[in-house]
Amino acid sequence: MKKNKKEILKWVATIAVIAVFYFTGWHRPLIAKLQQAVLSTGIIKPDISGNEPISELADTDAHFYDENGNRVSLSEFRGKPVFLNIWATWCPPCRAEMPGIQKLYTEIGGEKASFIMLSTDADFAKAVKFKKDNGYDFPIYRLAASLPEELDTESLPTTYVFDKEGRMHLSQKGMAKYDSEEFKVFMRGLF
Repeated sequence: MKKNKKEILKWVATIAVIAVFYFTGWHRPLIAKLQQAVLSTGIIKPDISGNEPISELADTDAHFYDENGNRVSLSEFRGKPVFLNIWATWCPPCRAEMPGIQKLYTEIGGEKASFIMLSTDADFAKAVKFKKDNGYDFPIYRLAASLPEELDTESLPTTYVFDKEGRMHLSQKGMAKYDSEEFKVFMRGLF
């Protein structure tokens, strides 16, 4: 009988720990760390096999608000390659790929390529706080209007890469490793 009580107590304690992790939201960073470990192996990478544009989006435009509340459009970023990542703070795969995106941004962002980190969080202040708390310095945005059909996605994270003329060269649904040398060469080829 004592053995059964101990077994029941172990199960109750295990379920309680799982419940605490789940209901407090602590499971998201934990899952993200596990997914970061998977990404670090390099087995999940974006498909950059083709050099040709996969879509002509010259007439497609999307509108965003930056962190200061300024309205900008995707077309304003033409002239440089654009890395557009759609993410949310509550999404563990999104959180997992952020350190790699930060490394990519540090190396090729700014003068060479534009980064649009598009948060889908209902509360944009959460995304701003997440960025600050994690020491990321890439620019983040929120939607000003619905995404055009060509960019609309139900999968988070989703990443699109455009060349300087606005033609899409990459559409990646799901997390991927973006700080690899292979991907940097791909991005530099769009300069």
